[in-house]
Amino acid sequence: MNSEEWEEWKDWYRESIKEWKERYRKALKEWREKVRARRAKGIYAIPHAPSTLPIPPIPPRHSMSTSRTNVVASRIGDDELKLVDMLIEAKLFGTRSEAVAYLVSEGIKARQDVFDKVSSALEEIRKIRKEAEEHVQKLKEEIGLAESQDTEKTEHHKETCQECGRDLSDLPEDISRCPFCGANLGQSNTR
Repeated sequence: MNSEEWEEWKDWYRESIKEWKERYRKALKEWREKVRARRAKGIYAIPHAPSTLPIPPIPPRHSMSTSRTNVVASRIGDDELKLVDMLIEAKLFGTRSEAVAYLVSEGIKARQDVFDKVSSALEEIRKIRKEAEEHVQKLKEEIGLAESQDTEKTEHHKETCQECGRDLSDLPEDISRCPFCGANLGQSNTR
């Protein structure tokens, strides 16, 4: 979901909450009028207060521009589970899965600075790993444990993910999923 879609979605949800509050205020106003009318007739028994109207649920992510297809098993503490269940009871989410997916997404957005730092460090690690692998290959060739690679094989082929278009050339050979978008790399990328 891009930032424009995200802002549009947030505006929609704010408007839904605003409408919910207005409907509940109207219901309370009608209830107060009933109480006053009953008192005017000498009836002092208070009628039942209006029940809480359901808060509009947060729509599942798949109804927006992205879909949730990945399953991640995770253990969380009792306190966190109570909070997730509270969101479900308040009808903000229909399932624990929806609530946890939303909270993970919001947590990632809130700590984007951490992901930026990790991404930068990971690029350096990949560069160092590649240099080390090349150094080991040269060493193997020097001592006769490996044949010299053909110049065609050592020529650097730029590899990109066909889903997100990100450069994958610095990744290890055995990687099967794009670390940027999660797409299955399979045989589609030249390695």
